[in-house]
Amino acid sequence: MQRDYAPLGPSKPPPDITAPLRIGIVATPNFTLMPLGCFTDFLRLAGDESDYSRRIYCDWHLLSHTLDPVRASCGLALTPGRTYGDPRDYDVIVVHGGILHGDHRIPPELYDFVLSAARTGVPVAGNCSGSFVLAEAGLLSGKRCAVHFALAGVLRQTFPDVIPVTDRPVVVDGGVITCPGGLASIRLAMYLVANACGESRAHKAFHYLLGDQGFEKDAAVEEQDIGLKCEDRRVANAIGLMRQKMYELCSVAEIAASVGTSERELSRLFRKHLQVAPSQYWRQMRLKAAKWMVLNSDRSIAQIAYECGFTDCAHLVNWFRRTYHITPAKLRRSHRELGLR
Repeated sequence: MQRDYAPLGPSKPPPDITAPLRIGIVATPNFTLMPLGCFTDFLRLAGDESDYSRRIYCDWHLLSHTLDPVRASCGLALTPGRTYGDPRDYDVIVVHGGILHGDHRIPPELYDFVLSAARTGVPVAGNCSGSFVLAEAGLLSGKRCAVHFALAGVLRQTFPDVIPVTDRPVVVDGGVITCPGGLASIRLAMYLVANACGESRAHKAFHYLLGDQGFEKDAAVEEQDIGLKCEDRRVANAIGLMRQKMYELCSVAEIAASVGTSERELSRLFRKHLQVAPSQYWRQMRLKAAKWMVLNSDRSIAQIAYECGFTDCAHLVNWFRRTYHITPAKLRRSHRELGLR
């Protein structure tokens, strides 16, 4: 008999905001399923706290010219949620490809929609062989393109004016974003989330998705938070949980219990490895997220306080002033007066 897991759900209602990142996904026939799954699951984890799957901060839709299922190279099919509309309804259009050979035909409506997005200033991204679609549409002429090493020769031969890059998970050139697919699709999602929602939210999803694992030869994520590289996994996992629960009311004692230790022991470990108490580390994490929202969103200070786990607006303002020597409102005002946003 199925048990009641309702108590594992969110402890408070979601904030009433428009998602800062809205993605339209365009999949070609014979697309690769795993990279698309990695990409969308990262968005799912980044879009809410823990593993609740609410589309608060990220929203996405699979698009096509009809609502007929689009078949992946593995034989499974996905049904689009929407037909092509105004590309300005999205913050980025991601073209996700797959197998290039075969008798499948890419609908002309797909090219029309991608070109329409480019004309109206909506950023476009090519994932996996989706970059070949962008090249066919003339959007990669003279630009660098992240491509899988197995397809670099084909890209160079077919599109001599496109510069293949095989040693980077994400390449941005002239406003066009490319990714070779595979597990690098996670890095594409991470790049988009970090730019639209802040690095803290991207790191939260990254740690939740990969846990103790990661891209061993690519330390870009860990270098931005030295705590995640700590040799004591209790500290690293505690930081991962802090990111996952950044916007929830949760105690250090609960974090400690979740990683198999006591609050006192976790405090000792944090001071040993990071020279700071867990509560201070967590507060700085929340403050960094709040600062990013102050500078990059139109949310009220009260809303930011709520989303960043502070008890109220005054609590946020007090710690913000003590840390950054300026109030959130004054920082936002001076930032805009300088024309930085």
